Amino acid sequence: MLIDEEFKTIYLNYKIKEIIPFLKKLTPKDKKEVAATLKKNINKEWGHNTISVLAALVCSKTKDEYEKMRPGFYSIPVELVDELFESYVPDWVGESYLFLDGFYYLKVLEWEHKGYLTLHDEIWASLLSSSLRTEEILFSYPATLQSHIWFLFDHECSITSVYGDRSWKDVLKDLVQEKRIDRSRVLKASLTAINFNFSKEHNTWFLEFFAYLEPSYKEILELQDELFMIFHSTQHSLFPGVLKIINPVITEKDFKTEDFLQATASLMTLSTKNIVNALLQALEKIAKGNKKYHEAICLFLMPVFLNKDKTLQTKGAKIIVKYGDLQSEKIRRELTFYTASLLSDAQTLLEKFIAENGVIQNKEEQNYETASWHVSQPITPVESLDDFIFLASQIFNNNETYHIDLFLDALIRFNGEFEEEHFNQLEPAFNAAFKRKDTVGFQHLMATFVINYGLLKQKNKSKILSEAYLGFPTLENWSEKRTPFIFKAYHQLLIGIFEFLKENKQLPLLSVPEYTPCWITITTLVDKLKIYQQQGWKPIPFDLEIAILRVEKENLKKGEQYAKEQLNEEYFNFVKPVFEKNYYKDLYEKEFLDGSFDWKLGYKKIYKWNVTEEVPESLISIGDHKEIPVNASFLNYFFNSYHTIYQEDLLRILYTAPYFSGSLVARKYNADLSCSAYQYDVKGNMKFLDAWMKLNLPFQPAHYIFMTAGLFHKDKTFSGIAFEALINKAVSEDFNIHELGIIIGKKINFEWAPVKRFTDGLSGFINLTTSHNQAFENLLISILSTVEKPVFNLKKLLELYYELLNQNRTIVNEKIAKVLKEWENENNLKKIIHQIKTHERKTL
Repeated sequence: MLIDEEFKTIYLNYKIKEIIPFLKKLTPKDKKEVAATLKKNINKEWGHNTISVLAALVCSKTKDEYEKMRPGFYSIPVELVDELFESYVPDWVGESYLFLDGFYYLKVLEWEHKGYLTLHDEIWASLLSSSLRTEEILFSYPATLQSHIWFLFDHECSITSVYGDRSWKDVLKDLVQEKRIDRSRVLKASLTAINFNFSKEHNTWFLEFFAYLEPSYKEILELQDELFMIFHSTQHSLFPGVLKIINPVITEKDFKTEDFLQATASLMTLSTKNIVNALLQALEKIAKGNKKYHEAICLFLMPVFLNKDKTLQTKGAKIIVKYGDLQSEKIRRELTFYTASLLSDAQTLLEKFIAENGVIQNKEEQNYETASWHVSQPITPVESLDDFIFLASQIFNNNETYHIDLFLDALIRFNGEFEEEHFNQLEPAFNAAFKRKDTVGFQHLMATFVINYGLLKQKNKSKILSEAYLGFPTLENWSEKRTPFIFKAYHQLLIGIFEFLKENKQLPLLSVPEYTPCWITITTLVDKLKIYQQQGWKPIPFDLEIAILRVEKENLKKGEQYAKEQLNEEYFNFVKPVFEKNYYKDLYEKEFLDGSFDWKLGYKKIYKWNVTEEVPESLISIGDHKEIPVNASFLNYFFNSYHTIYQEDLLRILYTAPYFSGSLVARKYNADLSCSAYQYDVKGNMKFLDAWMKLNLPFQPAHYIFMTAGLFHKDKTFSGIAFEALINKAVSEDFNIHELGIIIGKKINFEWAPVKRFTDGLSGFINLTTSHNQAFENLLISILSTVEKPVFNLKKLLELYYELLNQNRTIVNEKIAKVLKEWENENNLKKIIHQIKTHERKTL
């Protein structure tokens, strides 16, 4: 019988007693045949069993080959492996953790003792660390305590695991106390393990274990260099634990103070309060115990004044006042770099140091200037066939929203110039369109347009277009289930353009943006309409409407006069909506025009497994029209669209009707940001806010609601962008800081989101400029006067308000004075309310 047939017989009949004798007799050639049989049948006709995994073990030439064939979940009976290893052991078996992980540590140790295999140190660490079920493993072989146990400190393994009520912390501590392993070596190895910079869980475990051994002062001092090394770790969560260990020995004679200061130099710039606070405590202890370091410590802690936490700044200032020398030129000079960021309490404490140096700073002198979020740039039209062919290949890549407009405009202009060779060059564009066969939304609509144009114009149909003929509808018949209304509007626009192309009309596309991100000037629109007037053609309806919606509202009086001079009455009427302020007033509901939708706070039920959770949510009240009239305008479609729209298409829609984006913002908010505990599409929200800010338009109520969601967002990147937007707009005349404050106040009062998310963000911008400080004070007045009860972390809002009162040198607002009187008996608010009232008396 052939070897592969014999193996199949053993496998298919599960002759377990015959497999080891069979494997022992195999020649190298036989093993190759059995391996081929396994590869052919496993995971197809066969499933794994003991016979197959044993065969894989014997017949694999390398560890990788074995691990590809053998499933990780299947264990092999140890007695069969013992029997096999008596006559044959694969030379790679000691390298395969997948194989060895199926056996107890002691069994593998026995195999090594018999000379069957040799293991790498990290594999011994993994096997030993996961075998803490019996005491015998530690004492059966000398190698365990002599070498293997130390591998646990050198390699990332399962030492952090707990088995029943036993942990490696307990086992190692017992071994130390019983003097079976060296205590000093264990302490040093624990710190060395942290400096390997493995996982956060691993490093935290070893630091906790070091403390669990309760090192003496002498032991800590002996290992202070290793402890200092941890301060260079990227895992900042370790620092408070290290500072706690070091703190008791800071004043000891053998403590290396200068090395400690050098190792912790960067910690003072961190924003984490518990780290900076612990470091300040350590510095104060050093200063108290050794006059030699007074000046060095005062200089060392200066970066704390960049931290916007009031408590930390005050503590730092108190150390300087207590231990700093008023005559120290270095301290006074260094303070000049931080004066602008000093909070009021710290500034008061350091008044003598600052006054001595003459650096009481006028906030108006700060070097901060609010820059434009986006500087509009001219958009260059496509001027040559080569440029058009390149652009055509890129239009599905979602680069800039106006690329589609440039493409359509150039296609009309060059339509009559295309030769067959040009269609060959457009093959990448047709190919890109064909790949969108199974997409939805605007991508599929645009792909349908491009394919239909190719089918219309190319004489000798390419392979791609021939295949696309069966995969795409005609442009006229394009439609999708649940198609958002806006795409039906774009569909009508493209049908109008397609008719131009059929008839080879040489007329300009009116809606092509002239300046980024989407603007058209009224004079350019008039010039284009004049061409239509001269040729006696009417514009494509939705092309005209989109163009009017994109006209930037600047120099309109001159633009109106120019339009009257260039256009006859019929064509001038086309652009009337640009000049008549209330043109749309009677055509659409007010809230859709100005974004003044109602909104309400409530609770949303979240179903998780068998538990129902109620979380706060805020929803903007906006309805949908189920049907739109046949002859509806573009804005009818626009005001009733959002769902199932992809991010890039959403930005395209925003830039189609920039002045009326409130409904779009409202729907985006309701879908992704209404609930602070469960929010979605973080990247999309960031892009959307950035896209809106690029328009540099006045905020509507819906935009303020959207912004509040960003200011409270748990994602720091999105929150950061929202605060940058606030900084950019806060001092603008067209930004209603009061309205924003009322919305924030209502959300805080309802406990819609944690107050700390907002206060942490805003505190970072105190003292940016005097104008911003004044705007922030007005913001907090609106917030605090809207909050009706002492919510969690209200204290942080009051601390910010107190700081702004001091910086702006203003008195307490009357509305705030009333609410403070209501809250003054709240235990956690008494101190800050007293400070605010004391400030008021000082001001008066």
